[in-house]
Amino acid sequence: MFEALRYPTRGEHAEKALLAAWLCVLVHSIALPVLALVPLLGYSTVVLERGEGDEPPTFLDRSVLRRGLGASALTVAYGAIPLGTALVTFVLLAESGREPTGVGSVIVLAGSTTVLFVLAAAAYLLPIALANYARSGPLRAGFSGLVPIATHAAYFVGWCSGSILGLLGLALASALVDLGGVLAVLGSLVGAYVTIVAARRIGRGYAVAVG
Repeated sequence: MFEALRYPTRGEHAEKALLAAWLCVLVHSIALPVLALVPLLGYSTVVLERGEGDEPPTFLDRSVLRRGLGASALTVAYGAIPLGTALVTFVLLAESGREPTGVGSVIVLAGSTTVLFVLAAAAYLLPIALANYARSGPLRAGFSGLVPIATHAAYFVGWCSGSILGLLGLALASALVDLGGVLAVLGSLVGAYVTIVAARRIGRGYAVAVG
């Protein structure tokens, strides 16, 4: 875990890569929501795939944007099922038109539990899909070869630790951005840094699982 925390500052590409990631998050927060994060998603995908490397890859490469577009498509695809499950639960609740009781309560509880499980499964499999896509090229690679990696202990540990680091860091970054001013700039840096750290930590687990 400590290795991942130092990772964004190592190597000849570290400063430029971190600066580019910082600009992506900053532009996202003040001018171009979501779209500005596409290059950062592409870069994180490359970091995931290169988990066996010692230094961060270069950010200033045309392939980063291309990977970002493909990774965005995979993210949407993996997010579609949890979103669909949530919408079905919401529709069932809305059609009842009253406080859920009896069978209605069971449906709402089952639907909510299903949404959580499906969301967790999608979040767990998505990094594998992104790394497989970056490794092999075509988008269909993001939907194959998932189970052997997902069931490997190294990936599970890497995903858990990387996700915790990412969630904690992004929560701090979001709080700083909401305060505005100089703190928003600092929050953008924290967000960029922790995104790379989380990708690195999960990527290390992926690299061991791939073998």
